[in-house]
This record gives sequence, structure tokens and C-alpha cells, in this order.
Amino acid sequence: MIVSKPRRGAIRRGLFACCAVAALAAGAPALAQSTAQPVAFSIERQALETALTRFAGAADVQVLFSPDLVRDKRANAVTGLLSPVEALRQLLQGSGLTATQVGERTFSLSAANARAGEAVAVDDVIVTAQKREERIQDVPLAVTVVDGEDAARRGISSVVGLVDEVPGVSINYAFGGTNYGLISIRGIGGADDYKPNGNPSVALHVDGVYQTSNAYLGLPLFDLERVEILKGPQGTLYGRNTTAGVINAITQGPTEQHEGTARVEYGSYDYTAFETAFGGPVSDRVGVRVAILAEQGGGFMDGAGAGDLAGFRLSVGGVVQNQMPPILDPGRREGFGDKNLIAGRGTVAMALGSETDLTLKLFGSRDRGETRQYDRISAALDTNVANAGENDDPFEFYSAEYPTQDIDIYGASATLEHALGDNLNLTVVAGAQGTTRAVQGNGDGSPYPASRFDADEKLSQASLEIRLGDDTGGRFDWIVGAFAVSDEIDFDTRWTSYTARTIYDNLHEQTRDSLAAFGQVDVRVTDRLQLSGGLRYTRDEATFSGRNDDLNPWRISTFTTTFATTNPFIWDRAFEDDNVSGRITAKYDVTSDLNVFVSAGTGYRAGGFDGTSIFTQAETLPFESETVTSYEAGLRWTTGRFRLSLDAFAYDFEELQATTRLANDTNGRANVGEAETSGIDVAINAVVFETPTQTLDVDLSAAFLESEIISFSSARVADVLATVGDPLPGAPDVTATLSINHGLTFANGWALRSRLGVSHHGEESNRLNAIPGNTAEAYTLVNARLDLATPGDWSVYAYGRNITDEVYFPELNGASRLVGAPATYGVGLRYDF
Repeated sequence: MIVSKPRRGAIRRGLFACCAVAALAAGAPALAQSTAQPVAFSIERQALETALTRFAGAADVQVLFSPDLVRDKRANAVTGLLSPVEALRQLLQGSGLTATQVGERTFSLSAANARAGEAVAVDDVIVTAQKREERIQDVPLAVTVVDGEDAARRGISSVVGLVDEVPGVSINYAFGGTNYGLISIRGIGGADDYKPNGNPSVALHVDGVYQTSNAYLGLPLFDLERVEILKGPQGTLYGRNTTAGVINAITQGPTEQHEGTARVEYGSYDYTAFETAFGGPVSDRVGVRVAILAEQGGGFMDGAGAGDLAGFRLSVGGVVQNQMPPILDPGRREGFGDKNLIAGRGTVAMALGSETDLTLKLFGSRDRGETRQYDRISAALDTNVANAGENDDPFEFYSAEYPTQDIDIYGASATLEHALGDNLNLTVVAGAQGTTRAVQGNGDGSPYPASRFDADEKLSQASLEIRLGDDTGGRFDWIVGAFAVSDEIDFDTRWTSYTARTIYDNLHEQTRDSLAAFGQVDVRVTDRLQLSGGLRYTRDEATFSGRNDDLNPWRISTFTTTFATTNPFIWDRAFEDDNVSGRITAKYDVTSDLNVFVSAGTGYRAGGFDGTSIFTQAETLPFESETVTSYEAGLRWTTGRFRLSLDAFAYDFEELQATTRLANDTNGRANVGEAETSGIDVAINAVVFETPTQTLDVDLSAAFLESEIISFSSARVADVLATVGDPLPGAPDVTATLSINHGLTFANGWALRSRLGVSHHGEESNRLNAIPGNTAEAYTLVNARLDLATPGDWSVYAYGRNITDEVYFPELNGASRLVGAPATYGVGLRYDF
């Protein structure tokens, strides 16, 4: 039985000539049969392309292939009661083609082996980057895909885990500390607003639902089908704020049979993990799946307490301020940074009718782990009073407290798919979710920071997207849709400021509403040339109110003079803007194996409000929307055992939004000027050899990036001079990954699989006016993994990460530094049932 609905109609996808074609069923009850169950076929001998369309309609499946692959070929007659797999085999017999099942109800055609033991082809990768199923080599966008199994083997369990695994993706913690990471793609996003009311440049989508805030970056990713990373501005089919790109996480749904998996893992620093997922059909129209993840331990830092600063009190003009409490010593703490996470997801897929499917997902996570902590450079190199006696050990730090974090994320989504007619499909995606967070920290990595914070945040959002499309691969395809999202953010932060000698509260409330209408048309001008164009109209409205209250608990506050403000300071503002963005693309199939494309487009990121500590009227004013003009060109070449993707790009940003140092010496969000980025992405997938007992394949990806700030607006002349000509934050010049994957099958069903991975992350600054103390050096990591599968349903695995034990710093923030994990090792046991 089937619990996920395929798309219907005849699909022939091609942007320039090497198109992906899918033939889909039009009338059979999609969720009532399996690719293993027999179907009545009556297909006479005829042109193969026509026969494939008839086959897909009868079996209610889709078949992806290049038109050149089937041109001038004839199909065999197929009659009788056969399974779709057997029927397709008979249909293709003698054609020189072979079919590979790449999805629950999706097949892909490729050329058959030339010689026994030779690799058939690199695996077909199916993506929904353009909100329809296509082979990755046919998509005229820069798309990187990490499938769920590979993500688990690499240890990717959150969006942050994509850093060092996907070239061109980086993360910046410079302003808000490790609780507030900023994801960047191709150098855009590393200067975003770190507070939860910001507009991330990278739009995260989970199961089709847009995540409105970087607060949702903490959402665990587990039991994944795949993650798609779309690089560059996406100004047509996706929601607001996609000037850097889109990350699509697609989780697993119910399968056609009762099945499941469970694993336990133990690693360095007492790390433990448990994960399970199971489900299947509960009737011929309903299927369910449940997934659970739990993680504990793994902290690799050691806390040394308050050190030399234990008992310290602020001194002003030689007078000790006895009104202020002394710095306390919390004592030594081994293994700080432990995880304490549990997450779950439930999925129900229902066939409401022969043409209608509904998928419901309910999810939640609870994080009570410890935040990563900054270390400082040694006392011998740092004369700052905040240094508590640091040594050269980057894994030992001094602190007056060991803060934890309380983060709950929860929500639900629903996806409705309905075939209105032949080749006409309606999709509706609705979502509602929220998060509550209580986090503490400071950016100094010391017991005596300039300031420390305790933040309490509550976010909620609701979204709806409706799409209607005839996107089944004819000469004229189209998709139109509407999108709406509304979110509310209440975030209160209590600051302890040793600079202003006080404790003060920042109380913020923000609401946002965004509406959009979009459409895209693909026209196959000739068998080799396809032109595409799309537009998106977006309208954004926001209100922002709040107040700052100086509590002055010690009666020595300099709040008003330090920040040039009043007490209390109150504001209430509104913002609105609209924009039309879009893209045009031309794609040409040079041969059935090679296609090229060029595109030009624009992107838009809504303006809004700074969510940091606001002290003056000027800081309460909204900043303007950011726009980008993009130019891209690409090449896709796929042979039997080799796939090459090459993308070149150039972007021009105006009214660049960034967090920077403001006139009152606080960090804030503003329009800072113009910037340019350009670069090249390359990806190679190759099957070196494949025999009945052994396989070897290699994946190599790299991103080369240049970015430059062209103009910079600031009242500080020195900052302007120091910033113009600098690279953007979060824009490493070179990032690359290499993985070598080997498989070996033994007698009696034993199998050994190994993976060796190497990743390189180039030099990267984390602030606009970067100085050597804010620029992290390049680093290279080596990871390895072994999986041994038994003849039964058990398998064991072992892994090592950073096995060369390289000491590296993903981020430098003046005298503070964030150290990466040392060499870690682990073992695990997995059971499939």
C-alpha cells in the first residue's frame, strides 16, 4: 500500500535540452497500491517515449529520463498482470537502457553497462529545488544535496552541522555569542541581525515551512530524507529574505511497509545518543511514522572558575565600589558543553481520495544543554583586566558562572496535494510553530565581561502557501502561487553592564506580516533550448515597540551618560515596504549528457528593526530593505560514472544590511552601504569502479569566493577607512570537501563500508571592520568512519572526527576565541527491523 502520493501527468523536464522527463499517472488511486503489487498492463510495441507515458499512467509512478536517451528507440509490448518493476524491465529489454528506483514511486533511466562489472552510473539525485521533482543535473540553479543517510554518517544533526560539510556555507557568532549563530552562503548572512527579530539572509525551510527567525536554527534535523542547499538569491519561488540562498530540510515520511531502525552511540567526552524511527501503513489509506532523538554529554571544555578575579569588585578612580557584588568563584568544572537534548516527530499520511493526499507532521524538541564557551588568549599576551589568568590551553576557560540554555521548539505542519486534472496539480502547505528560549552568556569569554545577558524569548509564527501548476514536462510549464506568513516575537533581555555600573532591562515586542504572489513559466523553444522566467511580488509590514529600564541596583549607574539616553527609554515604530523580484534563465542541452545555462535576477530582503540594546531615537528607526542583482552561469555534465557541476556567479548588493558598531559604541543593525561578491562552485561525483563485491566512489566539492565592501556608511571616519575594501563577514575565500567512499561485500552477507572525509575552511573575518583579532585562520579537518553490516539486521560502526587533532578557531573576537572540537571518536550499534 502507498502512503505518499506521486504527482500525476506526463513529465518531461528540460531546461535547455537535457531535460528530466517524468511520466505520471492521471487517474489511478495513488495511495492504494505498491510498486511491488501487480497491475494490469496492455502496452503495445511503439515508440519508447510514448510507451513510458502509458506505463507511468497505468502504474501510477513517474519515470525520469533525458529525451535524447529514448529518442528513436522502440518499446517491447507488455501485457498481463505484472508488478511495475517487472513491467518496466520488460518494456526496456533490448533498448540498452536500465531503470533504477530512486524514490518510493520514482524510477530513473540510464544507459546500461557496457561491460560486466563496470559502474552503471552515478546515482540519480532527485530534488525539489524548483518545487517539483527533477534530477539535480537538470536544475539550472546551484544546488547541493545531502541525503539523510549521508547526513547521519557525517554527524549532521542541525543546520549548523552543514558548516564544514558543504562548501560555501559558514557560520558567524561574533556579536551574540554561541547562542546566536548567523548562517551565510557565498559570503552573505554573516553580518545579519543576531537577535530573534531579524530577517535571516538564508531562508530555512523544514518540510516546506519557512522559518522566520534564526532562533529556529536550533531545530534538530534527524530522520531526514535529504537536505537541499540552494545557493544564491532566490527571488521567485521562495519566501522573503533569500538574498543568500535557501536551505530545505525534508524529513522522512511513512513507507509502504512496516519497518524501522534504532541506533545507540557512545563517543568521546561521555557523549551518548539514541535514535529510532519506525512506522508503516495502518490501513490501505493511512500510514504513520514516529522518530525520536536523544543526545547527552560530549562537552570538551574545562572550566577553571573565576581565577585571579575571584572576589574582584569594580574600582573607579582608585575607589573600590563596594556597592557592587564581588565576582564569585563557581569552582572547577570538567567537560563543560554537554548536550541534553530530546526531540520527536510524528507523521501521518492519508489518502483522502484517489486524487488527494494529506500529510500531517507534529514535532517538538527540548534542549537543556550547556552553551559552548569562549576561551581567551593567554595572560602573557593580554593586559586586559578581564583576563583571569588564562594559559595557552584553548580548551580551558575562566568564568564566574557556567550557564545553561532552555530551548523548546514545537509546531505542526500540513501538506495537501490534489490533482485537479491531467497535468494540473494543487499544493497547499500550512504551518504553525513557536519557540521559547532562555539563554545566558557574554562575548568576552571572561569572568569580568563588559556586559553579560540573560535573555528570555518567545516566538510564534503561522504560514500558508498555495501553489497551482502544470509542471509535468511539456513544452509549456507553469506554476503560480501565493504565500503568507505572520510572526510575533517577545524578547526581554536583562543586561549586567560593568561599563555602565548597572543592570538594565531591554523589553521588545515585534509583529510582522508578509504577503507574496509568485509565478514561473518554462517554455521549451526547441528540443534543446528552454527559457524560464519568474516574478515575485512581496509586501512586508512590521511594528516594533519596547523600552529600556535602568534598574540601578547599586546606585552608581552611569546608564544615561554612557549610552547618551534617558531612563526609561520608550519607542513604538512601524515599517512597511513592497518589492518585485524575479529571474530569467536560458538553458541549452549541448548533448544528452551536457547542458549549460545562464540566468539574471534580483533578490530582496525586507527592512525592519534592530533588536539589540536600543538607546537613542535614531536606533529605533527602521532600516531599509536590501536588494541584490545576481548573474549566474552553470554547466552540468553527466556520463555513466561521472557528474560535473560548475557554477559561476556575481552579485551586487545595495542598502546592505549588517550589524556594526554604532555611534554610541554599541552593536546595532543598519544599512551600511554596498558590496560585491563573485566566485565559482565546482562539484564532482565519480564512481571509480563497481563490481558485484566492491565499489569505490569519490565526491569533491569546492567554493571559491571573493567579496568586497564597496561603500560603507558610518559617522566614524576610522571605521569607514578600515572597512571599505574588506571582505564581508562569513565569507571565507576557499572552502572544500573531499570524501572517498568504499564498499566491500563478503560471503554470507557481511559488508564493510568506509568513508574518509577531508574538509578545508579558508581564512574568514567575522566583522565588517575586521582586524587581525577578528580574522580566523584557515583550517583543515579529517574525518573517518567504518560501518560493518552483519547478515542479519544488525550493524556496528566506528568514527573519528578531526582525527589529526588540529587545534583550530572557527571564530576570533579580539582577545576571545571559540575553539573547535578536538579529535573525537565513537562507536555505535544499529538495528533495522
